[in-house]
Amino acid sequence: MTSNLTKLLFVLILLPIISSFNLRKDKAQKTVLVVFAHPDDEMSISEVLFQFGRKGYKVVLISATDGKYYTRDPKLSEGDSLAGIRREESRCSSDKLGIDHPIFFGIDRLDTKNGVRNYFNNHKQLRDSLTQRIPSINPDFIITFGPDGDTHHAEHLVVGGAVTEVLLQHDWVQKYPLYYIAWTKDNAPEEAGLGIMDPKYINVEIRYSQEEELAGLEANKCFKSQFTKEDFEEDRKVKLSDTTNRAYFRRFAVTLGKKTSFD
Repeated sequence: MTSNLTKLLFVLILLPIISSFNLRKDKAQKTVLVVFAHPDDEMSISEVLFQFGRKGYKVVLISATDGKYYTRDPKLSEGDSLAGIRREESRCSSDKLGIDHPIFFGIDRLDTKNGVRNYFNNHKQLRDSLTQRIPSINPDFIITFGPDGDTHHAEHLVVGGAVTEVLLQHDWVQKYPLYYIAWTKDNAPEEAGLGIMDPKYINVEIRYSQEEELAGLEANKCFKSQFTKEDFEEDRKVKLSDTTNRAYFRRFAVTLGKKTSFD
């Protein structure tokens, strides 16, 4: 009896440090919620999303904005027409990745370019939308941007921060495990300007095949408003030259309990 109890305690201690996403085993189909700022942000982990789809996960992608204020195509103008184009590009990409079509919150923008008051209102819209959607989706885990915003983009930072804030506010940190995209020196091209971290803080490493990498590159071709032909070719060259084929994630965690002083 004592021996069996000892084994059980050992397993319970070991479980939190296993390098995999925390999945609830009582669900027949696993659901991952991915929350990003713009259509095309999902390309940062396209290979992983394709892999999830192949494994039978339900992949729910949320795009906070329509990205209607930026394009690389000189023939396109900013505004609602560009927003429509970018939505279609993201649907195209989702089809190629084999995941659900995205949910678009349609928030105008999440920086202060249109004024601080508009930013506050839009940020509240984002938090309210997340508060409503997350329980209805009931994900096994959530992926978003970390404090580096992936590329340090202001709207990336806001979205990742809002997801984190909502989980803390509603006591959902344990209920919906949150993972940030993470980069280390071994998988982040120096010229990309990505936020990198020390490898010891990585909690999940996902390895993907060249087939999955090629599927991600094919999905990226949908975003013609954001990338030139030369951009696509350079991206393909860089990714295929990197044979490590690994994606990293860091789990958000908090320490429970109160103290009367700082350590």
